[in-house]
Amino acid sequence: MKSKYQKIKGTFDILPPETQLWQEIETIIHQTCQQFGFEEIRTPAVEFVNLFQENIGYETDVSKEMFGWQDQSGKQLALKPEMTAPVVRAYIESGFFRKHPLCRLYYIDSLFRREKPQKGRQRQFNQFGIEAFGSRNSEQDAEIILIANKLFKDLKINNTRLSINSIGSPEIRTKYEVVLKKYFNQNANKLSKVSKKRLEKNPIRILDSKEKEDQSIIKNAPLIKEFISKDDGVHFNEVLSHLKALGIQYNENPHLVRGLDYYNGTTFEITTNSQQSQNALCGGGRYDFLVEKMGGPKVPAVGFAAGIERMMLESKQQPTNKSIDVYISCNDIKHASKGFKIIKEITDNGYKIFFDTNKKNVKNQIKDAIKNKASSILIIDDKILIRNLNSKKENIVSESQILSLLKKQ
Repeated sequence: MKSKYQKIKGTFDILPPETQLWQEIETIIHQTCQQFGFEEIRTPAVEFVNLFQENIGYETDVSKEMFGWQDQSGKQLALKPEMTAPVVRAYIESGFFRKHPLCRLYYIDSLFRREKPQKGRQRQFNQFGIEAFGSRNSEQDAEIILIANKLFKDLKINNTRLSINSIGSPEIRTKYEVVLKKYFNQNANKLSKVSKKRLEKNPIRILDSKEKEDQSIIKNAPLIKEFISKDDGVHFNEVLSHLKALGIQYNENPHLVRGLDYYNGTTFEITTNSQQSQNALCGGGRYDFLVEKMGGPKVPAVGFAAGIERMMLESKQQPTNKSIDVYISCNDIKHASKGFKIIKEITDNGYKIFFDTNKKNVKNQIKDAIKNKASSILIIDDKILIRNLNSKKENIVSESQILSLLKKQ
């Protein structure tokens, strides 16, 4: 039967048992972040448009892909397309920085971008990320990468590849873009359509192009490491030294950039060796000037974001088989009060139950209980019968004996 209504293109439903796998992956994320002293933050789904346009860049793909509208009061709103700007906004607006000079936050949230839907990338997607405020030292960069690396191992995502680069300060980036633009202009007729559009407004984004015709041009492009300051070079070498100490393999990619305007210094990306067209698991880096730009104090920061759908595609994590402790059969309305009293007592003591309110006959209920991997079935009638579905042993019991017998099974 065809549904009268369909979901919007680029969105998806998550149904059992897949929801259980989502819960287990989210649990691993919570455990890993909290193990390193990070605390969860949650921000509203809707923000003012200028929060993103003024801080991630007008000409970035993310800014162009926003779902935005004007509300009844004339204010320009948007469903959030990324999380760093909202987290920084909350960090400043709440005055959180005053009590937490070294602040570590993480999030799991739904985001929205009007881009072409494809496997692992939808218009509503879920993202996990961490943001560390307050330290400009290389150890903070390394810890962020360590957390990402550990998380992917915990999720049984194998064969990952860490690429890392330094893009220096905003001043260096501005000088570099002038040289880069001149170089790409010399090769403009060979660039892809996407890169030609980026050439005028955001030439550095061409380095991130996956179009085949761009690759040979990018390969010979000027390198930003030739422009970065001595201090940025020292910082970057320290990060690499920490990664070696941690046993984390990496690949220096001199053309690696991030797509948002607020990044500086260390940038990195973790990908898989998957044959999927989209194989990036996470990306991040430093954004030492964003807090100040958004009206806060001079606070350095570093973080990363990871797409949960992409992690799901690559993870070998399997959902734990669901199990029911007690399947409840109570088919006669005259025993309903007794049945609910028993159900309350059982659940108050931590047992998981399935109550068949459809009132199938007992023979079919036993089959259903076995199918749902229940340990026992409790048949409430004139008498109360417990059957252990593993040993097949049955006992007729009083209400007061139910819990003690369940504990023995």
